[in-house]
Amino acid sequence: MPLLAILLLLWPACVYHNDTLQQVGIEVTEPLPTWSVCPESAVSSAGSGVTLKNPTFHELRDFILTDPTSRNKFVLNQYECRHFATDVNNNADAEGLRCAFILLCYDRGQHAVVAFDTTDRGMVYIEPQTDATIHPQVGGKYQGREITEILIAW
Repeated sequence: MPLLAILLLLWPACVYHNDTLQQVGIEVTEPLPTWSVCPESAVSSAGSGVTLKNPTFHELRDFILTDPTSRNKFVLNQYECRHFATDVNNNADAEGLRCAFILLCYDRGQHAVVAFDTTDRGMVYIEPQTDATIHPQVGGKYQGREITEILIAW
């Protein structure tokens, strides 16, 4: 049941209401925010005052060039790929930019990166440790390992 709860809460582009969660046996102790996609490519949370927008490629580039996350030091078991991706995601949110947390899954293990759905160039994937644009594909390779699945959480 915990896996189902995580999938329901992280499934991209879906809105789950409290009654839906309760129907599948997930107890809801406080109301969850409802996210929706607005016509102007922005995402807002009902009642929270948070509005995130899909950036242009130029806005994405400017954000990545000024974001300090890639200057952080990788420390095994303390500050790894998931921490880099989380920090970039949080920093993008703070700037009003919609950013996805991405897991590139391998036969054994996974690697975390981020992505932005730009308004002029579509989905752009970024390696948050180096600020490089990457092009992951299921069946393709990244860091010498075959990607078996790409999970996207908005």
